Amino acid sequence: MKKINKILIHAPNWLGDIMMSLPAMTLIREKYSDAHISIFLKSSMCSVFEESDIINETIPLSKIDTIKSKKFDMAILFPNSFISALRVFGKGIKYRVGYSGDYRNMMLTHIADRKPVRWINTTAYYVNMLKVIGIESEVPKVKLNIGSKALERASLYLENEDALSKPIFAYGVGATNSFGKVWHEKHFAEIMNTLSKKYDAKTLIISTPEESEMVKNVVSLLDHKPLIPHRDLATISAMLSLCKGFIGNDSGAMHLSSAIGIPTLGLYFATPPYQNMPIGERSDIIVKQLPCAFCGGQKCKLGTFECREVIKPNEVLAKFENMIEKVSSKN
Repeated sequence: MKKINKILIHAPNWLGDIMMSLPAMTLIREKYSDAHISIFLKSSMCSVFEESDIINETIPLSKIDTIKSKKFDMAILFPNSFISALRVFGKGIKYRVGYSGDYRNMMLTHIADRKPVRWINTTAYYVNMLKVIGIESEVPKVKLNIGSKALERASLYLENEDALSKPIFAYGVGATNSFGKVWHEKHFAEIMNTLSKKYDAKTLIISTPEESEMVKNVVSLLDHKPLIPHRDLATISAMLSLCKGFIGNDSGAMHLSSAIGIPTLGLYFATPPYQNMPIGERSDIIVKQLPCAFCGGQKCKLGTFECREVIKPNEVLAKFENMIEKVSSKN
């Protein structure tokens, strides 16, 4: 390869996958330390890279018409889809890197074989793809950078809510398009009420508008008023960085919290943890499976979604308190 001055990274589609691709992005930055790196992603995800130490520029997918004029030397595609390859093909980008499959090989110049690694951990999967451009590495430990502007906005919100003087526990009670990945609302409410009372703590619920019904169900069971901020991802990330810990489903919010580096407890009962493990060093999981486990939370053969109740509040509380106590003892 000739000198690479400008790189376009096509990010994964979902927030959780984007967070799990951070180690691979870090390796790209290390190898091409002087390059201008742009990330191509959904507009709703752009702000998480607002003050990134990895990415120089965000380009929303809606601005695809600007790609050719930016004269990228290389495009690295984390999604496996045909459409992601089509988006960068014919845009004057000499090197186009991605996994094989989905009838897109002819649009790529550097093709990684995904068959041997298709079912490995997602973070390792992204890192493995980089071997075709000479980046061979173990998965590095990384944290999401929190910018000063986002931290200022987050602090102002929490100060206005009289929350900065108290411990804050955050929760991810939803999971986009996957009802079966959602721990039962009554269990979330029980944990929130217990931790709020025991620690005189604030409750912060991280959610999207699509999860409003789940949030409403949880809130109806609370004995206190939670904080439910609807802000850009950069500000939400900064709020999470100020929290004492996070409990949530296998979701984008859980992976975001984990990447930020606060104690994060993920609950797995419908999805395979070996593929979707959170990347943070202060993260842990609880896994409980029924015989029909790992439907992905999309459908239930039994029609009951029994798996939503196999993890009990007492075990979540015990594990989470142990996690936050370990962090407190080191500080």
